[in-house]
Amino acid sequence: MLEQTQTEAPANDRELAEETLQERVVIVLVRPQQPGNVGAVGRAMKNMGLRQLVVVAPPAFDVDRARWMAPGSAMLLDEARYVRSVEEAIADCHFVVATTARTRHWRWPAHELEAFAPLPFDKPGRTAILFGPEDSGLSNEDIAYAHALLHIPTDANASLNLSQAVLLTAAAIFGEARKRGYYALEVEGTGPRGGPKRGAAPSGNGPAAPAPMERVEWVAQEWLGALEQAGYLMGHERVLVNATLRQILQRATLDEREVIALRGMFKKMRYKMMRGEGKKGKEEG
Repeated sequence: MLEQTQTEAPANDRELAEETLQERVVIVLVRPQQPGNVGAVGRAMKNMGLRQLVVVAPPAFDVDRARWMAPGSAMLLDEARYVRSVEEAIADCHFVVATTARTRHWRWPAHELEAFAPLPFDKPGRTAILFGPEDSGLSNEDIAYAHALLHIPTDANASLNLSQAVLLTAAAIFGEARKRGYYALEVEGTGPRGGPKRGAAPSGNGPAAPAPMERVEWVAQEWLGALEQAGYLMGHERVLVNATLRQILQRATLDEREVIALRGMFKKMRYKMMRGEGKKGKEEG
């Protein structure tokens, strides 16, 4: 008999790992200067299972530019919180870590990624990780809110791109989650019906879980907005049209992948209609 080399993690450990990734780790971008970097951060977070993003006082923020750099992650940006201060960003967190590339004269403990990764899983409550502006990093006033510092070691150049720093940090946390029994999203098949599924363990190709009503409502509102831009609502009662759209979507029993796809389609339609490109393309064709 072959000796078993790996035992399956208890269900409660897997659940804690997933909860930590999706709910208990909060990435806080303090005064990010480039919208594209915010989008790239969203993509990095989505890749590594993180979902909680807070953006503090971004100057001249362009959400469309951010979305352009976040393919497949636009929903994460839409769900992000945009606040005015670090104090507001961390109000519901219990442990705050500040990333820094410079030597700081603080008495609080300093961690590198490998030592830091287990902390969000082992400490109670939510962990906020602060990342500073691209040009200067976090100020001393920002770091004053932290309980500990996080340092990402580098070789010749100590400065990392904002999204690179978030990706490295998120990857370390994701790796810790996997050690604790978390199973990553796996693509099932390559056809139009193939999509991501998460399970307690890799298993058969069962149906994906239906998306919650909140997400389905987002699709309904994007659809309604497209109809409004197209002039359809001029001859129809908005309330009745909205109710019809909801009924259609409820009967469809959309999963998360389908919600994201439909919402992206309607957003693109509205964007093109707003710029008048749909009519132009038709005439040229």
